[in-house]
Amino acid sequence: MDGTRPTMSAWPGVLYGLLLALAVAPAKAQLAQQAFQIVITRAGGACQNIETTRALGTGSNGDALVAVACAGGGRHVVSIHSDNSVSYMSSCQAFEAGTGLVCFNAR
Repeated sequence: MDGTRPTMSAWPGVLYGLLLALAVAPAKAQLAQQAFQIVITRAGGACQNIETTRALGTGSNGDALVAVACAGGGRHVVSIHSDNSVSYMSSCQAFEAGTGLVCFNAR
């Protein structure tokens, strides 16, 4: 073999790497949703399950802003900081009133 093509014995490792990469993305998303639920609950909101999220953009301080819609109707905005910590910003209603931006488009 000239070394330019993987041998059949290399394929299990390649497949494992591909499966691992596919599994990591949902795990990170689940961790992010858990962090969102924690900060919303600590701020006094009820959020047992998250229905959807929507990236809103970047704040003036560089934090990523995310709208979070909880099952049962609660809608909130959380900040993801540069160190990947998460904090509660406001309800979507207060965010929309203060910025003129919409958390979620009407269905």
